[in-house]
Amino acid sequence: MNTTVEDSGLCLPDIYPDFSQAGDASGLVSLFAGFLGHFSLGPFALAEVRSANIDWRENLILGTIPETYLDQYWADRSIFDSPLFLACLHACRPIPLSQIYERKRLTRRGQAIYNRAAQYGLGEGYAFPLKGRFNRPALVLVAGDFQAIDHTAFLYIEMAGMEFYHRACTLFPENGAHGTRPHQPLSQRERETLTWAAKGKTDWEIAQLLGISERTVHYHIENAKRKMMVPTRLQAVVEAIKTLEILV
Repeated sequence: MNTTVEDSGLCLPDIYPDFSQAGDASGLVSLFAGFLGHFSLGPFALAEVRSANIDWRENLILGTIPETYLDQYWADRSIFDSPLFLACLHACRPIPLSQIYERKRLTRRGQAIYNRAAQYGLGEGYAFPLKGRFNRPALVLVAGDFQAIDHTAFLYIEMAGMEFYHRACTLFPENGAHGTRPHQPLSQRERETLTWAAKGKTDWEIAQLLGISERTVHYHIENAKRKMMVPTRLQAVVEAIKTLEILV
């Protein structure tokens, strides 16, 4: 990154969008698109996923990525094998897509997901992980060539992505168009124990893996069942997967 925004006669504070002006999704997307256009970046998407078991339009997904791509992505449930989402779940800083889609690390399924993304111009760029509401998977994806963008401009893009998300949360609150969460959010330990249970581990095996007692494992799984409002651990695992509390 060695070309500054000033080289083009632009001043970052002057072009930074005021997202509070956006009164709806279309206006919000237009503001962010205009901002990224100064850097010749795009397409882009903001995604906060409430559930993979519903149409993608019922989740908080905004941007300029073609609906045909999202329809295909959702139809074959790519989110569960997506290198992009899996990487963002464990990251706290922006990640280049070239790192996420490093060929030697991709499974056959991951390679197929990448190939489709590349066809739609989404193979190069950056993913900006976000802290989603109720610990939901959330990110801003900005496609394009970042090589000529200097450090200051990159930080502004990252901040703009966060403000994009914050305004989207205001426009689409939990009691609004995107619905409410059907259960209480799970704790980190509850997600860990359910994830191992989903992989067929017994309470004793989970206890050894997590360095806790078998009784504590049972306690966390029972709590998860209560929050999910289901009677069995299998149903808790299924519900946790459907609502993206865990990815396996």
